Amino acid sequence: MTLPPVIRVFFAIDLTSETKERLGEFIASLKKKARTHGIRWTKPVNLHITLQFLAETHTEHLPALIENVRSRIEGAVKRSEFRFGSLHLFPNPYRPRVIVLDVIPQDNLAVLSGLIGEGIKAAHYEIEDRPYRAHLTLGRIKQPQGMKLTFLSGCTVPDFEKITVDEVVLFRSEPQPEGSEYTVIERVALSV
Repeated sequence: MTLPPVIRVFFAIDLTSETKERLGEFIASLKKKARTHGIRWTKPVNLHITLQFLAETHTEHLPALIENVRSRIEGAVKRSEFRFGSLHLFPNPYRPRVIVLDVIPQDNLAVLSGLIGEGIKAAHYEIEDRPYRAHLTLGRIKQPQGMKLTFLSGCTVPDFEKITVDEVVLFRSEPQPEGSEYTVIERVALSV
């Protein structure tokens, strides 16, 4: 795979195709209830839990970045499980920008995100200062002013199976007019 000199990448938990399909059905039901074009809904194929995001990464630094992250998490982080919680608005209900599903429990993914962040910093890249909060982005609100989101209060989140976290995936993100495209660059397995 030939890459341009600078790319956008993120470390994430990928979801199974079955989970993405079920989430896609849930998103379709939300879209139907929303009755607006003011929300850009996430395509099921793109659903993931972001752990760390880098807006600009030099392609020549990718091997060192991957190795630094791998050395922090291999053997240090064991497989874990999480499930989806309730619907929320980010950053808050008063200034909503994103419709998300909470992830429960947060602790294991917060530790994993922190270790990945250490690996990123060791590769001489900056990470966000905010405390990590695991979530699944379902839709982005284009124009929050005047957007009626009351339809969300009547929505019931389907009961999903627990999701096993057994690897971290490094994705490339390529912004496109119809939504970003994600390509797997590397997979890092977690301990059993």
